[in-house]
Amino acid sequence: MSFETTIRVLKAASDPTRLRLLALLAHGEATVGELQAILEHSQPRVSRHLRLLAQAGLVEKFRDGHWGYSRLPATAPLARSIHPVLARAGCHSDTLSVS
Repeated sequence: MSFETTIRVLKAASDPTRLRLLALLAHGEATVGELQAILEHSQPRVSRHLRLLAQAGLVEKFRDGHWGYSRLPATAPLARSIHPVLARAGCHSDTLSVS
């Protein structure tokens, strides 16, 4: 991974809300509405965070009918680096509730 890519990924993941989104998506795909309900943030705010994560290659978006989903990339080179970061940050299923 290039230095510039590393900086972009670290910047994207450094925001507490985006880190929580990554932790939630580590458990499976979700819609913006589902993530919005968990985080108790507005839809535009959650969508913006997801867009920034997608631009950094940490999240991929896809559609299934009328629903848009986000998930961690399964095969992207960055996928291997997401889970160790989440583990180091203490992002476990019991820490995903609104704090």
